[in-house]
Amino acid sequence: MKGEEQLREELNEFQKEKERIRNIVGQVGGANATHNKIVNSLLIIIILTLLILGGIFNRITPALAVQIAILFGVIKLIWMFYESQRASHFQFWILNSLEYRISEIYKRVKKIEKELDELKNRN
Repeated sequence: MKGEEQLREELNEFQKEKERIRNIVGQVGGANATHNKIVNSLLIIIILTLLILGGIFNRITPALAVQIAILFGVIKLIWMFYESQRASHFQFWILNSLEYRISEIYKRVKKIEKELDELKNRN
C-alpha cells in the first residue's frame, strides 16, 4: 500500500509539472506572437515602400531600391532563423527536463518494484 500511495503522489506531481510546463510554453508562444507580427509587418512595409518609391515614383533608382529591398528581405530571413532557433532551444530545454524527470520516476518505480518483490518474498 505504501508503494502504491507513493506512486500516486509521484503521478500527481508529474501531472502538476506537466501543466506548469504547458502554461510556460503557452506564455512564451503568446508573448512573442505580437512582437513577431510587428517586426514582420515593419519589414514588409519597408520593402514595399522601397519598391514603390524606386519603381513607380522614381525617387530612388530602381536598382538601388531592389538592392535595399533584398537587404531587408535578408534581414527578415535572419530574424525568422533567430526566432526558429530560439523556439528550438526552448523545446530542447523542455524535452531535456522532461527526460530527466522521467528518468527519476523510472528509478523510483524500479526501487518500489524491488521493495515490493522483497515484501512478497518475505511473506
